[in-house]
Parts: sequence; C-alpha cells; structure tokens
Amino acid sequence: MQSLKTMCWLVVLGLSLVSASRLADACPVCINSPQKTVADFLIESPCVVFARENSDQPFSYAPVEVVKGNIHGKQIDLFVDTSTRKILAADAELVVLLAEDVTDGSWRSLGQLDPMYAAVVRRIIALTPDWQGKNGQQRRVEFFAKLFGHENPAVYEQAYLEMGRAPYGFIRQFSRIVPRDQIEPILTRRQYIGWRSLAILMLAHGGEVNGREYIADSFRHAARFRLTTNLAAWAAASIELEGEDAIVFIENQYFRNVERTVEELTEVVKALSMHGTEGHTQLRDQIVASYGVLLDVYPDMAPFVARDLLAWKRFELIQQLSTIEATHANLDYAAKKTCRQYLQFTAASNTLHEKTIGSSPANINVID
Repeated sequence: MQSLKTMCWLVVLGLSLVSASRLADACPVCINSPQKTVADFLIESPCVVFARENSDQPFSYAPVEVVKGNIHGKQIDLFVDTSTRKILAADAELVVLLAEDVTDGSWRSLGQLDPMYAAVVRRIIALTPDWQGKNGQQRRVEFFAKLFGHENPAVYEQAYLEMGRAPYGFIRQFSRIVPRDQIEPILTRRQYIGWRSLAILMLAHGGEVNGREYIADSFRHAARFRLTTNLAAWAAASIELEGEDAIVFIENQYFRNVERTVEELTEVVKALSMHGTEGHTQLRDQIVASYGVLLDVYPDMAPFVARDLLAWKRFELIQQLSTIEATHANLDYAAKKTCRQYLQFTAASNTLHEKTIGSSPANINVID
C-alpha cells in the first residue's frame, strides 16, 4: 500500500474536484452491511473509554483513558474473554475500545486498538461536532477519504466502510486517484465478500484494461449462475463502462427472462436507478424503455419503477402502471400506494400542462 502521506496528497487533489458541491444521498449499491460503523457508535455513545483487563479483578475491564463523557460511578459490565486476555497480555500498548449504549447504559466492545488506531478514534470524537448539520456529511466523508488505504488494517476497514456511504458522484471522482492495490484486498480476500460492492464500483473508474474485463466477466458469470451477492454493483459497474450495451444485456438477460427471482431483479434495478438518478443520466431514456419491458414481464416490480419515474418526472409508462395498479392482485398496500402517488402526480402534471397550453401558449416549454 502507498504511504499515508502520499495517499493524503492524492485525496486532496481529488477532493478539489467535488468540494464545491454539497454531497447528496449515499450511494445506493455500495455497502449494505454493517448498518453502523465504529464512528456511528462513537458519535452516539455518551461515554467512550480505552480499557484493559483490571489487574485487581481478572476477566473484568478497567478504563485506562476516558476519551468521551464521564466514567464516574459507571460499571463496565463486560467480560474479558480468554482470547482478548492473551492478546492484551502479549502487547502492553493495546487497549480495547468500549462504548456505552445511549439507550440502556450497557457497554459494547468495538475492538482492540494500537496507538495508531487510538489516535484516529480521538480525532473522530474531536471532530464529531463538525459533522453535524449543513455540510456535516461532506466533512465526514472527506475525513475518512484521507484515511483510505491506511497502513493500519483496522483503520483501513473503517475508512472503507465510511466511504461506502458517500454519494456515487463523489465515489466516481475519488476512484480515479486511488491505485488498484488500495482496493485489491477487498476484491480478493474471502472475508470481505460482503463488502465488495464499493470496490467493484471503484474498479470501474480505475482505467485498467484488466479491470474492465474482470467486471464484464464477473457480471456475465453472475447472470449465468443467478448470483445475487454484489449483483447491483456488478451491474452498475458494467453500465459505467459499457453504457447502452450493458442496459441491453440487463434487459435481455433479466427483464425478458421469465425465470428470474425478485431478488435478482431488485438488484439490477438498483443499478439502473442509480445511473438514471446520478450516474449516466444521459441513458435515462433507454432505462425508462427497459422499465417498460420489465413491467410487461414482471408487473410485481411496478413500485420500483414508479418510484424512479416519479423522481425523474417521466410519464411514458402511465398506462402500464395504471393497468397494473388497478388489476394486479399481487401488489400489497405499500406497492399500490407507491403506484398511486406516481399516477396522481402525472395526472396533476397533465392538468397543469393543459391549463398552461390553454392560457399561455408562450409558456408551453416551461412544463417538464
């Protein structure tokens, strides 16, 4: 891996490309698990301590440093297991990161820290006030971007997970300055298989020929063997690289194939939705047309389509969605509600459009 100093320089260069704009919602296909990162626990916890085994009371913890809040009168009701005891005994510099639960006061172990990781934890806690309110998300993402590829594996993992929450537009820019070896561990080590979506998307922007081939082969492998793990990322990366051809592939292999599962369809729709919203938005016409094919074969996917069409203010599939909402028995209440919201919006938009045409022909082009 590159040194942290070199990586920081690269990040500063990359951040200048996007710092002028406020970050949008998190990337919808990057990382789904875990639901909370270490930073989340540190931010919400009223008390955070570094601890080691209590020399006076074996198998229990004693704080060696309070890094947030106040420990006075609080009991750390956690057991030091045998494995942790051995690890701590072998390295006097290691501590265990403990955070108090904000709801019931119980304690949670967030792992073992060496001095380098402990310094990062202190910095996270110090910066927490800056991550609140307007532009807080952007500052948080920028902080962890500077730690991406850190030499400490635990810090590297936390930075990676945090970057998975960044908007896709940010990830596209950031990925162009990250060397392949910074994401290689995630792509190749089995223990990271559930985390690979972000690395797959980053690989699509690396500009390497073997990376492009790897993505194309992996997506086709997933389609052939009906795999769903990281499927949304493989599809999104393929669209990033192949554009219209990837959408044709999705339409033919998934939307026209009557044997696909809802899980498979949902994953590839995530990829199309992301690109139609903030990726290759110039492909939106083709995506909408493919959605029409999807509705013909899989009417149960109507709420997913209606959500995107509403966001994009697209009216081409009104008749299909209206028929499905009225006649398809498999749609539950929530699905029907989503379809109705879209249909009500389109009806209101058409009414406004007609009034505009009748009263002020010069303003016809104002209406989407």
